[in-house]
Amino acid sequence: MGTNTGLLARRLMWVIWPAFLVAAVAELIFFSVFDPFDLHFFGAPLEMSRQSIYTMGFFGFWALGIASSALTVFLECGSTQAPGPADDPEGGRAGAP
Repeated sequence: MGTNTGLLARRLMWVIWPAFLVAAVAELIFFSVFDPFDLHFFGAPLEMSRQSIYTMGFFGFWALGIASSALTVFLECGSTQAPGPADDPEGGRAGAP
């Protein structure tokens, strides 16, 4: 396994695993408050079984969690590539007497 492949796999786990945990908690909280048969989609009731509504809810929450975690990893990767004060050999005092 190459270095790039290992880094990609690690970043995928940074995104997918926390999103999975958050989706499980979000589904527990959401469906503790709302009954699946009371939900409507664009004004029409959902004509599905309770289990399929739970499944769709979980995957929806998981997708939101993945998007959130992926954005975090994307923004973190961009900040590590930009030079900052820590990269300055003089400790951020360039031009100081």
